[in-house]
Amino acid sequence: MNLKPGHWILLGVSASIVVLLLLAPQHLPMEEANALEETTSDPPTVENDIDEALAIINGQAPMQGILKLRAIAGENPGNFRAQYHLGRFSAQTGQWEKVIERFEIVNKIEPGFPESDYWIGLAKFNLGEKEESSAYLERFVAKEENNKELREEASIMLNQIK
Repeated sequence: MNLKPGHWILLGVSASIVVLLLLAPQHLPMEEANALEETTSDPPTVENDIDEALAIINGQAPMQGILKLRAIAGENPGNFRAQYHLGRFSAQTGQWEKVIERFEIVNKIEPGFPESDYWIGLAKFNLGEKEESSAYLERFVAKEENNKELREEASIMLNQIK
């Protein structure tokens, strides 16, 4: 077998890696294992569960994540984040009645949250309830100062209503 110098180098590097892997410790030293255990043994929180559900939704199993988020909202109906995200996902799928339902809950949890008016206005706009939509969108535009994208969308809808 004729190996070129480059092949011998690759063979030597590969053999070195195998030897290093065989000589590497097979477990963490006791102090490191205890430190790792302490950092990962935090009790789960609703917020962590919501983060996990959102990761699943944005991953390869969106429906599983939605179901998990719905379960969280069912167990914690006063959780702003769960209701907010369920409302947003309802809007993405065109479930306008659900959007209204979720953002009315969000509004009860945090009265005066400007985005609630936007999402309810959008839902009513898509349901053909133009007059009610207009009231929500006008209130949103009057209150919201930071979200330029939603303000522009609200203004476009308001122009279409008039």
